[in-house]
Amino acid sequence: MAREGSTGVPIGSIIRFVLSLVTGSTGFLGSRLARVLAARGDRVRALARATSDRRRLAGIDVELAEGGVTDAASIAAACAGVDRVFHCAAVYEIGAKDPVKMRAVNVGGTQTVLRAAAERRILSVHVSSVVALGPTREGQLADESHWTGDTPRSPYEATKREAHSIARSMARAGARIRIAMPVTIYGPDDPSLTGETHKWIARGAMRVGALANMAMTLVHVDDCAEALALVAERGKDGGEYIVAERSVTFREWFTLAARAAGRKPPSMWLPDAVVRGLSRAAAVAPPVVREGLAMSMDARWAFRGDKARRELGWTPRPLEDGLRETMQWYRSG
Repeated sequence: MAREGSTGVPIGSIIRFVLSLVTGSTGFLGSRLARVLAARGDRVRALARATSDRRRLAGIDVELAEGGVTDAASIAAACAGVDRVFHCAAVYEIGAKDPVKMRAVNVGGTQTVLRAAAERRILSVHVSSVVALGPTREGQLADESHWTGDTPRSPYEATKREAHSIARSMARAGARIRIAMPVTIYGPDDPSLTGETHKWIARGAMRVGALANMAMTLVHVDDCAEALALVAERGKDGGEYIVAERSVTFREWFTLAARAAGRKPPSMWLPDAVVRGLSRAAAVAPPVVREGLAMSMDARWAFRGDKARRELGWTPRPLEDGLRETMQWYRSG
């Protein structure tokens, strides 16, 4: 029997936990978000395809909803009774093997999820990316007002920009949508090229570096997940928030990571002229090399997360601390 409060109303009838739906729940960021939400007291419904590897959800109290973001019927069912939707699902791949599938998920899936939520007046947090905003210029540390007219350098960049535009247009039309724009996410067990780089550094195998002065911006995966929760709790409808801890050069990043792993940083850095020569010959290179060089040559990705700190009370860990934890994980693996 439910206990009664001082009003004589059964406590069980007045306490209602928030139900949050997480798409992309089996991924690197989505699974960390599910853990953060569960720890904050949310009931978590995790959308997962039947074929998804669910190991990252082990030990997290979630309700599984089978389906995918391109299946409108499964999204509608997953949204039943939901208070908030966190749309993390995306195909992230440099040198995409199937650009058509990437667009179907990143663009079509975003439209399906956000439309289903909007029709039910459910608050949505759309996880975009700073790649949607476009690269930054020399000496610039960009904020949420940044938006370039540059031609996208890869299918990933193009699809994230299109999805971002959809979310922004729906928000302007009155949908309860808030947009988070993470920078490069890192952390233990990272399946991306960033994770592979950390693995090489942890093994002491990163002896030659390139693009020493290229700017990039990093955030730890757990801090990114925390920021998404705060966007839902404290953000504004139609608001856009860059999720960034610090901008560094490649040389600074590799040096900090090597120091955290107890290894030596690259002993040699290829001159930019050599890298430019490689980029001109990239037509014969594998797609991942072609797109990686296209997104890197003469481009910078330097962003600031001041708005999220100021408006959401977000306090990410310093890069040195995050890399120390990450490199220890890779050293012990």
